Amino acid sequence: MANADHNACAQAAADARSGKAPRGRGTIRSAASLAALLAAVAGICAYLWYHPALVGHLLLLSPWDALLLSVLGLLAMATNGIYQRVVSKQFGIDLAPREWFGLAAVTAMGNYLTPFSGGLFARAIYLKRRHDFPYTDFAAVLASNYMIVIAVVSVTGTAVLLPLAAEDRSLWPLLLFFAAALSILSLSLFVPLKGLAGRHRLPLRARQVLEGFARMRRDRALLARLLGITLFNVALGALLYVAAFHAIGSPVPWRTALLIYLLTSFAFLINITPGNLGVQEIAAGLAAALLGAGGEMGFLASLVIRAVTILLAFTLGPIFSCILTRELAAVRDGEP
Repeated sequence: MANADHNACAQAAADARSGKAPRGRGTIRSAASLAALLAAVAGICAYLWYHPALVGHLLLLSPWDALLLSVLGLLAMATNGIYQRVVSKQFGIDLAPREWFGLAAVTAMGNYLTPFSGGLFARAIYLKRRHDFPYTDFAAVLASNYMIVIAVVSVTGTAVLLPLAAEDRSLWPLLLFFAAALSILSLSLFVPLKGLAGRHRLPLRARQVLEGFARMRRDRALLARLLGITLFNVALGALLYVAAFHAIGSPVPWRTALLIYLLTSFAFLINITPGNLGVQEIAAGLAAALLGAGGEMGFLASLVIRAVTILLAFTLGPIFSCILTRELAAVRDGEP
């Protein structure tokens, strides 16, 4: 989930301020996103076609496995909604359960329907029209969310790998990767915001990220809650991989599943397809190969999780789209 999502929301804020909609740019992005989606789907189908043994592993999936994966997927979706509720409350907005869970479901569905995580546009628009939540604040909160995710993932990965790398030198590159991510994040906190002035896009976006995170850091109670929610989400992600590997008949230890999830968390930096389809699966395969769980099994486990996620998104997304649309209609009808 970061650069593309953050850029999209920042662009939404800019468009809202200017009152303009870059149709040409949007058409190009939509076409590029659609092409990337079709290429990803074709690549996945071709891979399964040339590796028929993997399809046999999918047939091992039992109804109980599907139920467990669905429950974990629902919990992960609810956790994302709770994160939004906690943040919104900081801005004086008390979201009802149908709103914070519904926004999470609609966002998940929208990210597959529109290019470059367009589900976030739907969330930003709803919060703006229903609760007058500014687009600029939404973009800043989103940016700080990514900072928190990177921090939790990097610290967890370093803590898990540190004792393992002492015994297995092949894990040192992974340990250095997490340590480098944590170091870059830590150094970014010392960048003077005044030095990021100007009209160029990159400095402006960097300043927005740091300002959003600085706002969160000032409220230590809020930051602690957000860190706790993110850590819980990481645990859920690891459980999803444990369940998925077990479902395809290739169980892995909890620690291996956790590291695979942590490594794939960085796939959001390459957000080129709707829902990051294909990119996350490739990242999971590479991570599983590096950790000795088998690249093909890692790819397949991630594909199983993807199928469950899509099923939940397109089951709950339309339902809550109708509910939230009625919310907006009720507010509009009540206005003078």
